[in-house]
Amino acid sequence: MKIQRALRIGAIAIACAALSVAACTSEDGTGPDGRAGQLTVDVTVLGNPGAAFEVMVIGEGITNPVVASPGDLLYSFASNDTLKVAVLGEHSSGPLFRFSVPNVNQASSYAIRLRGVAGSDNEMLPRSDFTLTASN
Repeated sequence: MKIQRALRIGAIAIACAALSVAACTSEDGTGPDGRAGQLTVDVTVLGNPGAAFEVMVIGEGITNPVVASPGDLLYSFASNDTLKVAVLGEHSSGPLFRFSVPNVNQASSYAIRLRGVAGSDNEMLPRSDFTLTASN
């Protein structure tokens, strides 16, 4: 009798926990604080401004890359959880491009890698002079 009662209480506790988890997760699986939106990739430059940036972004659910500055050109290729972007436009600091994600509160889970950068004279510039960050 006591064993059956303990099993019933355990089953009720498990059911309540499952319902609590379901209630805290939205339809897109982002959780209670998650919301879809755009992240902005910003560039900070220590030396000469860059005019052509090749960037790779790795993370889940990346879609819709767009330029952040009017007049820039953006070329992109997405495959699985990897986005490759080329941005053409002179930048010394500020927003480079934006992309959509399922949860803007997970900005730190996206790896942003600068693969190459050239100046307006088409000469390659040191990647160490450039820092890229993603934020919402």
